[in-house]
Amino acid sequence: MSIVAEPFLHTPNPVRTRSSRQLRMAAERLLWTYLREGRFEGGRFRRQYLIDAWLADFACPEAKLVVEVESDLTPALALHALNRRSHLESKGYRVLRFSDRDVLIDTRAVLGAIRGALTSRHA
Repeated sequence: MSIVAEPFLHTPNPVRTRSSRQLRMAAERLLWTYLREGRFEGGRFRRQYLIDAWLADFACPEAKLVVEVESDLTPALALHALNRRSHLESKGYRVLRFSDRDVLIDTRAVLGAIRGALTSRHA
């Protein structure tokens, strides 16, 4: 690891971190308006659903589907996301990961991918 890059891995920029968190939360709220109350393709999604020791942003336990909304990941967070995904897949869950920007900008495509995952599971 270079000396120049090392400080950037350990000292987050508070403004960038805050705006990234706000984007992610806005994306989660938007997606939740479509997924809540069993309104989406008959799938009953739960928000912030605990599966073993791992927390999923959205999960449809009946269809074994997890939807994750993530911002730009630091190397440490990327490793955590990879471990979470591996564990959930080992439990039989299919994991869909979308960036917060995709959810906010191309909501129809994100919903189409979730719809496809739900219908392929039922087929």
